[in-house]
Amino acid sequence: MLFSPSRNLRPELLDLDEAPFAEVKDSLADVRRVNKYLSGYKVLLFHVGKFLKRQPLGKEFSILDLATGSADQPIAIVEMTRRLGVKIRIVALDINLKMLNYARMETRGYPEISLIQGNIHAPPFSENSFDLVVNSLSLHHFTREEAVNILKEANSIGRFGFIINDLHRSRVAFMSIYILTRLLTNNRLTRHDAPVSVMNAFTPSEMAKMAKDAGVKKFEVHRHFPYRIGLVGNKVGH
Repeated sequence: MLFSPSRNLRPELLDLDEAPFAEVKDSLADVRRVNKYLSGYKVLLFHVGKFLKRQPLGKEFSILDLATGSADQPIAIVEMTRRLGVKIRIVALDINLKMLNYARMETRGYPEISLIQGNIHAPPFSENSFDLVVNSLSLHHFTREEAVNILKEANSIGRFGFIINDLHRSRVAFMSIYILTRLLTNNRLTRHDAPVSVMNAFTPSEMAKMAKDAGVKKFEVHRHFPYRIGLVGNKVGH
């Protein structure tokens, strides 16, 4: 597997939805470990925290999580808001019923999270129907045109804005995750998909251009260690 500096969307095995559930479950556990130790949660929580600071005490804050997967990111948000004493309601959307069934098991004990099946390209929600829209580690699964459409939807649905938490395409990130997956897991899906995810990811400049093409008026692109991107759309003041 060779790294190419230009983006050329490649299929990931989890997306093909052909692997046995036990193998998928094991790979999702790998994803959770990567998120825990390589800032996958930290990036999202950092930016969500900024939005929560504007929230009046006692008022419920609503979040839509697009392409939730195993719902590990919503769980991380709920655990943070419980510590902060903030009321939260999260609707987590995914197209894959198998993934939602797994997420349903993982979210037992988190009544703040509701799971629904739906298409990220056409979420069944109206303009400004949630305080915030988030999308974590899935934008790189889509073509550039599809990614721009996702940004448009997120910007429309989020009353205050949106957060995209994703990977940063680079040769160093590719080599690092390639080596790590060989050392830390034997899972076939993880070993294939993790390096491919980096190759499929966007760069900060590409993220900024997509946000402009999506019509987002106010946004910031943040680089986070190690090789993470936080694209934050902010509608406050507009």
